[in-house]
Amino acid sequence: MIRNMQQLSCLKRQNNNYLTYFIGGCEYEKDCKKVIPVLISLTMLLGACGSDKTAESPKENQDVQIQEADAETTAGESNETPTLEEVTTITMPVMITMNPCEDRDKVQEELNKKLLEKGYPVQVNFLFIDFSSWGQQIDLLLADGQIDLFNCSFMESMSSLAGKGAIAPLDDLLDKYGQGIKDTLGEYLVCGKIGGVTYGTPKYSCYGNAPMFIMNKEMLDKAGISRDDITDLNSLTDALRKVHEIYPDVTMISTGAGGSLYDASGLDWLGGDKAYACLKLDKDNTEMKVINYYATDDFKDLLDITKVWVDEGFIRKDAINYQDASFSALHDQSAFGTFAGYANEEICDSVYASSIAYPTCSAQLDENAWITTGNVSGMTWCIPALSKNQEAAMIFLNAMYVDPDISNIVCNGIEGVHYVVTDQGNLDYVDPETQSATTSGWPSGMGSFWPNMLIAYPWAPDTQESYAAQIQSNEESLSSPALGFVFDPTNVSDQVAAVNNVMSKYYNPLMLHQGDTDELLSNMLKELEQAGVNDIITEKQKQLDEWLAENK
Repeated sequence: MIRNMQQLSCLKRQNNNYLTYFIGGCEYEKDCKKVIPVLISLTMLLGACGSDKTAESPKENQDVQIQEADAETTAGESNETPTLEEVTTITMPVMITMNPCEDRDKVQEELNKKLLEKGYPVQVNFLFIDFSSWGQQIDLLLADGQIDLFNCSFMESMSSLAGKGAIAPLDDLLDKYGQGIKDTLGEYLVCGKIGGVTYGTPKYSCYGNAPMFIMNKEMLDKAGISRDDITDLNSLTDALRKVHEIYPDVTMISTGAGGSLYDASGLDWLGGDKAYACLKLDKDNTEMKVINYYATDDFKDLLDITKVWVDEGFIRKDAINYQDASFSALHDQSAFGTFAGYANEEICDSVYASSIAYPTCSAQLDENAWITTGNVSGMTWCIPALSKNQEAAMIFLNAMYVDPDISNIVCNGIEGVHYVVTDQGNLDYVDPETQSATTSGWPSGMGSFWPNMLIAYPWAPDTQESYAAQIQSNEESLSSPALGFVFDPTNVSDQVAAVNNVMSKYYNPLMLHQGDTDELLSNMLKELEQAGVNDIITEKQKQLDEWLAENK
């Protein structure tokens, strides 16, 4: 059963929606019309960000004309309009990546008009900041008390921000003004808690993640293979052999920048990255033991498989020097397939039906899709401790989670300017020949920045049904037993930095077998121990045990 029936009813009633995609456990954007999936790795974002205006003054764009709110309209899906003593203007930074947001003033005006029409006692002043300076600028604005609401992604961790008192506890504000957020997120709100206190609200999206292999369907069919035959890495290897015989000049597995290949599934990294030690996910796992995955037989088995891929020529020889996104080679059909992460094959197929110009299909390589804290908290919204407008900020934040009209404006812009609604109830550009996610004047490709794009219009050819499927997938995916646990690396920060350096040195070369595999693995494990990986494991186990005692 779909968790959030309010959301599903909004989908049907409002005939609108938008979608978040998960690729390889990370979140990415896409231009739904132009068949260009945009991988938002740090490197690509830094190169793609563009604006002549990196950070407007928080005082700019604040002369908003206050109109009388329509007494007959209500805020969000509630029958009660939130009240303040007066209409309050909040300042909120917006990240600029692929689109310079030339129509920022128009969208801000439209948003503020709609807020007053629907009875929200809030006006919003956008503050646009380039991705390249996002973390630095937000830190400065937090210190000066110049912003009232922000997305804490791509900067220091929420636990760090809470630890130094930079963000406000939200539980009282949620009780008073954020019931819609609580209803929308349900159990996933726990991923915004630190020490039992809510400091952030995760974006609502499809949280489940299982390893997928996306393939050229024509090549697969010509080899006489059904995707149902591919259920794990071993059966995938068998399929690659057959396809490779027919297409010897085609790269079987496209790698990403720096030779990134495949990250193991069924692991919860417990709030750290793939170097911090992890919990093995299993429906029957009751040990809750933090392990060094790279010292396990499972990792050795994975290396055995990737060695076959390298030895049999499934991977380009210069993969370690390859700098493009893994999906780039799929567009010109120079590669057969690549890895990604989605909740299920249906969702994965729907993504690539609209992002690649030829038929593709996907195969799920693990029977289980897992939801971890990392999946949920990738985009989290916080209110600064120094904000003088915390109530107004929470009212607006709640509106973005539950009100389709408000969500659609921030996600997609203005009807007739940035999009048109098709007869099918989804979106297309006003002028598809000249407009795209990067040129439309408002970043339709940055919908995942906002709290809940799942109640905004979908971009063609996506449908409302595809969004309902995503909501449903959260019910079908398995939650990690450590869902909600957030690791605080403060006590082992030096070890974390040292371990990260070791992983950067060895991981991709090891997966691509750039040298003697046994020697590389032995050296990596030795240097991980020297760097303090066991200290990290001990600290993480201690914190996990404490969290379990409090929450189970």
